[in-house]
Amino acid sequence: MLKHLLFAVAMLTCASMYGQLQKQYPWEFGLQLGTSSYGGDLSENDLPLFNEPSISAGLMVRRRIGTALALRLHLMYGGLSIDDDVNAERGYSFSTSVIEPGLILELEPFAKSRFGADGFKKILSPYISAGVAYGIWGDVDTDFNGDSGTPISNDMMADADDSGGIVFPVGVGLKYYVSERSSLGLDFSARITGDDLIDGVSESGNPDENDTYGFFALTFATGFGKPDSDKDGIVDELDACPEEAGPESTMGCPDQDGDGVADKDDACPTVAGLATLMGCPDGDGDGVADKDDDCPTEAGVASLNGCPDQDGDGVADKDDACPTEAGVASLMGCPDGDGDGIADKDDDCPAEAGPAALNGCPDRDGDGIADKDDECPDEAGVASRNGCPEPTERPESLEERIARYSQLLEGQDFNHIRVDSVTGTIAIDRIYFPTDVSSLNRPDRLIIEEIDRFLALPGASEFSIRYEGHADRRASDEYNQRLSERRAGSAEKYSLDKGATQDKLSTIGFGEQKPVGETLRENRVVIPVASEPTRMVTDN
Repeated sequence: MLKHLLFAVAMLTCASMYGQLQKQYPWEFGLQLGTSSYGGDLSENDLPLFNEPSISAGLMVRRRIGTALALRLHLMYGGLSIDDDVNAERGYSFSTSVIEPGLILELEPFAKSRFGADGFKKILSPYISAGVAYGIWGDVDTDFNGDSGTPISNDMMADADDSGGIVFPVGVGLKYYVSERSSLGLDFSARITGDDLIDGVSESGNPDENDTYGFFALTFATGFGKPDSDKDGIVDELDACPEEAGPESTMGCPDQDGDGVADKDDACPTVAGLATLMGCPDGDGDGVADKDDDCPTEAGVASLNGCPDQDGDGVADKDDACPTEAGVASLMGCPDGDGDGIADKDDDCPAEAGPAALNGCPDRDGDGIADKDDECPDEAGVASRNGCPEPTERPESLEERIARYSQLLEGQDFNHIRVDSVTGTIAIDRIYFPTDVSSLNRPDRLIIEEIDRFLALPGASEFSIRYEGHADRRASDEYNQRLSERRAGSAEKYSLDKGATQDKLSTIGFGEQKPVGETLRENRVVIPVASEPTRMVTDN
């Protein structure tokens, strides 16, 4: 029997070598011959590969779906048997057979590579498979080696009702394409089942795991059924236009102008042209189709729609105001030596970049007056001053204010008023009070009298004085607040009595909430603060 099957496979292989070239047949018929093996309660090896293999055989019909996928319908037959290798002392054995119809999906990612630019080539092509099938078990002959008992009795009763079930084949394989029509291969597939009685053993074995089985086979398949609807010698599956006859050079599509570009892809289907130009002609040979060429009788460049550009500046000669001098497109092909966007022929300062409003002359200070006409080219100005700036006011700087204050106090016999050269302010000595006292003593009055003399100075007309009262923490918040206000008020009243005007004076009490020192004495104080509005100065 085996010799006859091998002879038939060899004959079919030889016959298929004479089929049409470079065609993937949509249908394939195949044979499988190999072994079947079991895995389960009586097998130490769960993977059913060469576990006391038995002869198996099968038939299959395969339908290809594209170049990488195929659906396979098969009918398999095989024997399953084993002598117990899990527990040698137990000594169980069984034998049965299985008939299995099934539908399998194959994924063969490299199948397409057998057809290359040079025609068919022999290749090895791996694949994986998975699907669904129905296993029909033959009568199971299980030898329990003389054992008996409830588990065995239960297994025998259950086995009487078990004739088959749905299984899920999962496998791998390798094909060798001997021709564009036929292939030889090796296929291994194991079955995931929901049955634990294929071997007639369940409770008496391992009821937690289902039995499995698998097939390992040599396969042979040959293709058939290749249609060619338009009778152009190119089968429909490879024919880009299966309903219209055409040559092989255009994959079966018509080419009425005979330029090797199919009419469906030919932008000029009635005029022979070049494949690189979608079948359109190029009379001047510049690589731009005549239909798109603005200068079809003069060779040019594609970027200029086929028109020439003798100075190579990217502006077609027909649009170039300076066709013999390389320039820039924005200036109609004329040069711009200083790069300011104004053509040299229109630029009053062609060697210096400048704005268009000044005819290309520079304006460093950006005041709208060209440097060549600007008396102050580095300072923005106005036309009425020939580009020089108008006098402007700005806030007095710290250095200027310190200098002015120093001049204000120069020659004055002040003991308690001076210039703070760090902050640029008029600093006045603080007025200290004894505990719980708000009246002034003689030294305090001297400070206030000096303040009044300062306010009367000609240069101090904008100054004002604020008396800020403070207190230590040796009473309540409310009392200390009122005390600090009385202290500030005493200083203000004395100043008014000596001739100061109210608009120059103000008071505020901070109580104990704003300490100004670390000791009690330092916080029993009135601080005279001299201030004036920001003074503006003019720069000419």
